[in-house]
Amino acid sequence: MRLWIIVVMLASAPALAQHHHDVEEGDRAAFGAGVMMLAATYQNMLYAGNYEGVVPSLGWSNERFGAGISAAFYRLEENGAAVYGLGDLVVHGQVTIVGDHAARAGVIAAVSVPIGDGIRGLGMGHVMVMPAAFGAWTIDRVELVATAGYSRALGGGDHDHGPWPIVEPMNAEELTWSAGAILAITDEVHAGARVSGGVPFNEGGENRVIGALRGAWGTGRVSTGVEIQAGIAGDPFIVRGVLSTALIF
Repeated sequence: MRLWIIVVMLASAPALAQHHHDVEEGDRAAFGAGVMMLAATYQNMLYAGNYEGVVPSLGWSNERFGAGISAAFYRLEENGAAVYGLGDLVVHGQVTIVGDHAARAGVIAAVSVPIGDGIRGLGMGHVMVMPAAFGAWTIDRVELVATAGYSRALGGGDHDHGPWPIVEPMNAEELTWSAGAILAITDEVHAGARVSGGVPFNEGGENRVIGALRGAWGTGRVSTGVEIQAGIAGDPFIVRGVLSTALIF
């Protein structure tokens, strides 16, 4: 979801979905298909309610490169009124510049295409570009991951000042960041925690911080993860749950 919902997907599934800077881990060459289901409750200065979403994705990755595309369909409740519709389309690419499985660093670039309804809070209402850098370091069974990026709206839109849209609020121009750790309990079961956020550059923007706990498990070519997220600052949401499943071909 834009600020790094999933720190690391097991295997080489699509790892960036609805505007989030993620780190993928790839086989030599693999294609993946995934689906993410989410439910959240929120309250901001103008609206209160809840929303649910389904986010299918497709991706390809190898040891150095990765690319993916994702879209979303939402049910959004705004002050008692229900809205159904598509979210924005997101395309991303990733390159690991240096390192190996023990330590690596690279860059991610993502672009969102405004197909969601920006007036009703389902989409940005404009193109958003989101480049970032990432680093990952593995110590025994623990992997530490961090990202730092810059996101900017292109052209006009529906959130020239404050965060928007409701389903994935971010500022029109901001610095994004994240840091987390993943513990490999067994080869098939992982657990992790992370914090992520956004620092605004535009007038009327809001600092945003999200905390999350995650569990993931994989069998063969299928991986599944569950994450519980809490909005700590900036009112992105009160609490959100995410269930993701990916199949590697």
